Amino acid sequence: MRNKNIFGVGLLSLLFLFATRPIAAQPLTFELITLSNGLKIFYQQDPELKFSTVFFHLAGGQSLEKTGESGLAYLTTRLMAEVSDEDRLSGLLASGVNLSAGSRADFSVIRFEASSQQLGRIMEIISAGLKKPLFSRPRIDNVRKTMKLEARKESCRLVEAALICLRRQIFPGSPYGQSLYGRETDLVSLGKKDISRFYESVLNSGQLSLLIVSDLDKKSILELAAQYLSWVKKSEPAEIKVFPVAEKERVLAAGSGCDYYQGPAGAAVVLAYVLPGELKDIYPAAYLLEKIVGEGPGSIIWSLRQEGGLAYNLNSRLEVIGGQAIFVCCMETDPEKARPGLDSLQATFNRLGQAGLDPETISSGKTLARNSYLRQSLERDHRLSFFSLLLANNLSLDFYNRFLELIEAVSPDRLNELVRSTFLPDRAYEILVVRE
Repeated sequence: MRNKNIFGVGLLSLLFLFATRPIAAQPLTFELITLSNGLKIFYQQDPELKFSTVFFHLAGGQSLEKTGESGLAYLTTRLMAEVSDEDRLSGLLASGVNLSAGSRADFSVIRFEASSQQLGRIMEIISAGLKKPLFSRPRIDNVRKTMKLEARKESCRLVEAALICLRRQIFPGSPYGQSLYGRETDLVSLGKKDISRFYESVLNSGQLSLLIVSDLDKKSILELAAQYLSWVKKSEPAEIKVFPVAEKERVLAAGSGCDYYQGPAGAAVVLAYVLPGELKDIYPAAYLLEKIVGEGPGSIIWSLRQEGGLAYNLNSRLEVIGGQAIFVCCMETDPEKARPGLDSLQATFNRLGQAGLDPETISSGKTLARNSYLRQSLERDHRLSFFSLLLANNLSLDFYNRFLELIEAVSPDRLNELVRSTFLPDRAYEILVVRE
């Protein structure tokens, strides 16, 4: 390919860096503990750091919202995480606990980290709030104000606004086409009854899981979880609602513009492809492909920035939404360069779809993908967030634990089969955001 040598040089530099500075060892696998009420706890021991990180993983997220309920998942999750008792709140603050909450397309998370010596006390406080959350009007109004502010900020960011429009294009009529923070008209209408109904739908052993990384041993974690979470109702997982991907004819009729952006002058270009096949079968190859195409200097799309001067911000990402793997390429540029930038991106991926990848590039890409995964996994939050994403999209514990093996097992023929079936002109979704 045209930029094969550039890509090779970039990879050699990265490989030399990793060869001279080995990545520190870190735990890469979780094990499953199940309480008598059916609550699943995915546990990983990390003895090097004397604190614990806990994710309350709530399956469903934004996908559970009905028409007119945009923002309900985020609103409810934030309220569930609030500690209404002043004495307990003072105890959390005094302990230096880092507590946060939020939602994504297919799951919500309440997260905290604390000294392992105080984990039992913190679990007691958090679980008490989850068991009897306070959905009062003042608290609802305060969170709504924050969400309105976040939504306005989001609408003033080029790429974030373009991605909202992309999801509307790919999943028309679904909750994914709205901001996680909701529309103002929807937020005004959401009340305690809606929040309580959503809370009941996710606070059970079918939807709630715990993801824990701690230096404490398995027995200690099991005892704490049994002590403070035995009240969680036993339930089977809810049926996952599947939102169909839009037919290409409908997308063409709708156009590629985006009216969500409300910020200053600028332009963003998004080109995306929904990868064909079952997620469990294609995700390792998709992960590898994204690294080869867009992982920093020397990658396939880098020349559009480095040589063509078409963008001042250019990157790719692999989105997983509704059980679909979506390859997304985002470009920020000047308004007059938006259309030429889109044309160049289209030409680049059309060529890639025709030519495929040579074995040398794939071999080097595997090294890059492996080292990138290991480097990111040094951070507990990345491990937990990645595992949360897989769980929310019905991928198994074994899939996570064997992820590096699955990447290594991707054959050149399998990867090129995916490349040629993905990067076709009639599979491209395009978004242009241009404000003079």
